[in-house]
Amino acid sequence: MTVTESRFFPRLFEPIRIGSLDVRNRIVLTGHGTGMGRDFRPNEQLIRYYEERAKGGAGLLMIGSQQVHPTSPGITNLLCNYDDSIIPGLRGICQAVHRHAAKLFGYLSHMGLATSARPRPLWSASEVHEQKYGEVAHSMTAEEIEIIVEAFAAAARRNMEAGTDGIEVHVAHGLLLHQFLSPLTNKRTDDYGGSLENRLRFPVAVLGEVRGRIGPDVPLGVRVSGAELIPGGLTLEDMCEIVPLLVAAGRLDYVDVSVGNDGNIVSNMLHEPPMGLESAPFAHLAKAIREVARVPVIHGTRMKDPAVGERLLADGAADMVGMCRALIADPHLPNKARQGKAEDIVPCVACEQACLGRLHRGLHISCVGNPVTGRELDWAAWAPAEARRKVVVIGGGPAGMEAAIVAGRRGHDVILIERQLRLGGQIAVASKASTRYEWEDLLRHKTGQMDKAGVGVRTGVEATARMVLDENPDAVVLATGSLPTRPDIPGVDAPHVVSAADVLDGTAEVGERVLVIDHVNRQNGPTTACHLAELGKRVEIVTEGPFIGHKLETQNFSFQHQRLFRFGVVLTPHSAVVAIEPERITVRNEFTQVERIIDGIETVVLATPGRANDRLAPEFNSMIKGLYIVGDCLAPRDVEAAILEGHQAGREV
Repeated sequence: MTVTESRFFPRLFEPIRIGSLDVRNRIVLTGHGTGMGRDFRPNEQLIRYYEERAKGGAGLLMIGSQQVHPTSPGITNLLCNYDDSIIPGLRGICQAVHRHAAKLFGYLSHMGLATSARPRPLWSASEVHEQKYGEVAHSMTAEEIEIIVEAFAAAARRNMEAGTDGIEVHVAHGLLLHQFLSPLTNKRTDDYGGSLENRLRFPVAVLGEVRGRIGPDVPLGVRVSGAELIPGGLTLEDMCEIVPLLVAAGRLDYVDVSVGNDGNIVSNMLHEPPMGLESAPFAHLAKAIREVARVPVIHGTRMKDPAVGERLLADGAADMVGMCRALIADPHLPNKARQGKAEDIVPCVACEQACLGRLHRGLHISCVGNPVTGRELDWAAWAPAEARRKVVVIGGGPAGMEAAIVAGRRGHDVILIERQLRLGGQIAVASKASTRYEWEDLLRHKTGQMDKAGVGVRTGVEATARMVLDENPDAVVLATGSLPTRPDIPGVDAPHVVSAADVLDGTAEVGERVLVIDHVNRQNGPTTACHLAELGKRVEIVTEGPFIGHKLETQNFSFQHQRLFRFGVVLTPHSAVVAIEPERITVRNEFTQVERIIDGIETVVLATPGRANDRLAPEFNSMIKGLYIVGDCLAPRDVEAAILEGHQAGREV
């Protein structure tokens, strides 16, 4: 079998020609920010990130995204292609990717007003602003437009000097060139505004200049949004008219069809669909544009696994499949799929936590299910254990399962002991909510990997120090998670006060009127509130925070609020519950200290932080030299921290 053949996903692994370039299969790592690089240029961490995905079998990778001018700063550590100093780093990526027979395109963009540069002004089509950053832009002069046209062309030339195989120009997602196209942001009355011909003038000039700079034989494409998904924005009908004009202007070899405008929080959510939304929701947009573009089309919105990609190609919706988050989760997805090992693919569950969530916290991207992502320099290679050791893992949540998998893969004799009858810990509970079911995909994958790693599993067993010591372990991984807490509120121990976990697990009796007290402001509170509202309960959610879910990732925040409003959940922010009585709750506004009464509440649900369940730690400290305490047992946080620490323990043991 060659690398281009597969009886499991034949369409996905069929070669394709883009312009003058042969690509080995239809899988594309589409352009995205990584938060890697040093001084906004590629470094060894970024090189290894891309190399691993080329090694994993993807056909085409995009280096994304490169800002082409200083008026588009490298926020979230985006690459900045302002001068020739970027060429050595780009060349390093090219050489690494080409070593594994994949193809590599440069991905060029300018953020326009879709960023923050204070105190410097942002450049855009008009003196407007958007929701995400809210900075009013400077309306570009004709001379400034020409500066940016040249900047795109110069950035393309640098990519060619570095050795990239092609170029993609970003004309999507509410970035600068899109801002000129869209009537939402282009209010100009000169030659660059008004009619479609005028609004196209700037993007057309960029594509023409880039084509002239790279020559006729280098593949050139654009990324477009198939629709803005905002009232008054560009529609599919508009884009079916616009795309052929862009193709003609740049003599384009392909079109990459995405969706949305990231300056609008709901449209941004749909562009990067979180857990709870369906796979490939906008394939119909790509299919319609493919019919008029008459060049190969890439489409990649929520292509979560090879089966979804195969269906997209079979339906004629696209010629190539963009699998960005899926390849963040598992760079070896293509090779595993081609070999018929789809069950070994680390699933992307669209939780957004370690990819987009980390990026927007100023960190490099990773993956909840695969902590190796972003850490390829240190962890891409597996190091077998120098000597086989007996390892006992206590706790079968995400931290314990990951520790057991990694230790088992390295050749250790591993036993995992779990108190509950089933594995999964808190992700098993979270998966009970209708929109969080994809946690089961990750749990199923980890369970299967434990079996393949030869881990012995004992469920329904309460571990004791004596039981563990009787196994004569060389090392113990303590991953016993956390216990629920109750805030210091009068009446909190009343029988009608229950935990969010008990609600989702179905073990708590819940009345018709419910108050959810959210002390975490992440998924737990809003998910539980929506779960109860779906069951027909009348629900109010209260938090001391400035707004409900204020610690959520952008996409999850939008998704949860859309559901909260849809189900009629009453939102009460900046308020503390100060007393709980039967059918009578007292809340106090945190700013005014004014109290009010909520009557008729039959059930109070607590969404609170946990406390470390580390009671076994003191018993092992003096008896076991190789003791590892991981996940919530160390400090209650989230699934990303749990799996990361479990993985590290498995490597170190």
